[in-house]
Formats: sequence, C-alpha cells, structure tokens
Amino acid sequence: MNAPGGPIPGGGSTATDETLRSRADGSAASPPRRDRNQQSEEQAPQRLRIEGVSVTFGALKALSDVSISVEPGHIHAIIGPNGAGKSTLFNVLSGLYSTSAGKVWLGNTELTSRRPHQITELGIGRAFQNIALPSHATVARSLMLGRHHLTRAGFLRTGLRLPSTIREQERHRARVREIAEFLGLGDLFDVEVSGLSYGDRKRVEVGRALATEPRVLLLDEPVAGMNATESSRMAGQLRAIRESLGVTILLVEHDMAMVMAIADRVTVLDFGTVIASGTPAEIQRDPDVIRAYLGSADGISKAPSDAPPTSWRDKL
Repeated sequence: MNAPGGPIPGGGSTATDETLRSRADGSAASPPRRDRNQQSEEQAPQRLRIEGVSVTFGALKALSDVSISVEPGHIHAIIGPNGAGKSTLFNVLSGLYSTSAGKVWLGNTELTSRRPHQITELGIGRAFQNIALPSHATVARSLMLGRHHLTRAGFLRTGLRLPSTIREQERHRARVREIAEFLGLGDLFDVEVSGLSYGDRKRVEVGRALATEPRVLLLDEPVAGMNATESSRMAGQLRAIRESLGVTILLVEHDMAMVMAIADRVTVLDFGTVIASGTPAEIQRDPDVIRAYLGSADGISKAPSDAPPTSWRDKL
C-alpha cells in the first residue's frame, strides 16, 4: 500500500522510498512530495507575518508590539533570555493564547483568534518543549496523533471497520512510517514511547508535528536535553525538512551553536519586545543583543575579530 504522498527523505524500507534515496543529512536525490490529500490545497509558499502583536496578563505585558516576518522556506530562530516572551509568542501562533492587539497572517489568511485545531488545518504544526506523548503508546501510534485532522472517517465508520476506512488508515500508517524512517525511528516504530531515550522521545514529538503535513513548523527547544551527537543529528534533520520538504521552520532554542549554524534569520526578544533581527552574523555583533545578555556592551570593540567575545557566545 503506497503512502498518500511521496517518500520522506531518509526512508529505505518501504516501496514508496524507491524513487528517493536520501538521508536526514540533507543529501536528497530529489525532493519528495507532500501528502496528496494536501496537494490540491497547496499554493505558492506563504510568508508568516506577525504584525504588532501584544499580549497582556493583567498588569503584565508579556509581548509588546512584536512584528516578525518569516520568509517561506527559511529556518527562523527566536532567541532571548528566560522570560523574554518566546513561549508566549508560540502560544499565540498555535492558537493557545489570544492577542491583546495585533494580527498574525499566513499568506492572506488571518490566524488571529482561530482555535488550535483550525490553525493546524491551515498548515501550522508545533512540537512542544515539554513532551506530552502517551507513555504506553508506540512510536507509530504517537505519530498517528498528527494525522487526526486529515482523517475523513468518523467515529462510527472507524468502529465498523469499513473497507474504505481500513484503506485510509493504512495510507496514514504508511505515511507516518516514512516520517519515522526519516527521523531515524524506523527500528523503533512499534516500540512504546516509555522505552525510548529522551532524545528519541524528542524526535517522536517533532515527528508528530511533521505528521500534520505543515507548511510552517514551530519547534520549541527541539534539542533541549540532548547530547552533542543527538543535537548535531537533529540539526541535520531540520535542514532536510526545510530543503527537501520546503517546510518553513520557526524555532525557539537556547543552543546557540545550533542556531547560528542552521538559521537563515534570527529575531531576539527581551522583555516582550523585539530588540534585533538579522542574520546570525549580524545578531552576534549587535550591541543591543549583547547588552540584553551581559548587561553591558563594553568590550565588544575589544574582540580580536568580527566574532563576539567568547563570554558573550557562552552566555547567549
């Protein structure tokens, strides 16, 4: 049974992988396709626009007039000290928080005030920082959670096990197997999540978000808690998601080595406001960013090269 769309890069154990021999290091032979169920809805790549967004909780202003433009097909990182408003912004984008002011757009579609399931249907997928996968579910079942909004069969038809429903479930299972293979989870496909390492559970969470067939993927600290090898592997997989699938990635991450290595653009938040936005190189030299982390921009001119001082890189 073929999957609903072309192969995810990194496969090798399913029939649908024969046309694509690629790995998560980005060495794709040819780009895969999205799920065919989504292809009729696809348009030109769409820009995610955050326009003047503010969020208040009583007297606390968590976000203040935040404007960010995320170019289609880019990896865009959001960084900042703890309490800067990064998670609040992600909760707005995924429909968990309402804005006090401002709007969010994906292309010409306004996302502001939509419910989380509606935002998922419009092409925004999210992997959460705190893993909340069912501990006794297998990797396969966990990834299938991301297919819920794509399932046409209702509760009654599913319970009756009608032939059309069985075929649909087989297509979804084939698709999530491709995603598992791509993320290096193929051998763990039928293993319970509770038996996985922390790093593998993080990859399952990313896979669940990827299974929603997103146009924009929100990743909240995808390498937090991983060792250097696991982080490097995840960085390669994120590049492959962007380069082979054309998915825009917006990520919050404290691992600055990873951010500076893979991000096309970086936006810095501090106390709920945008203090800088630019390329990784521009951000590392920005006095306002250095001041936000170190409390002073003193010493930046003393750096022996264009690179920021080591203490700045470590603190960031």
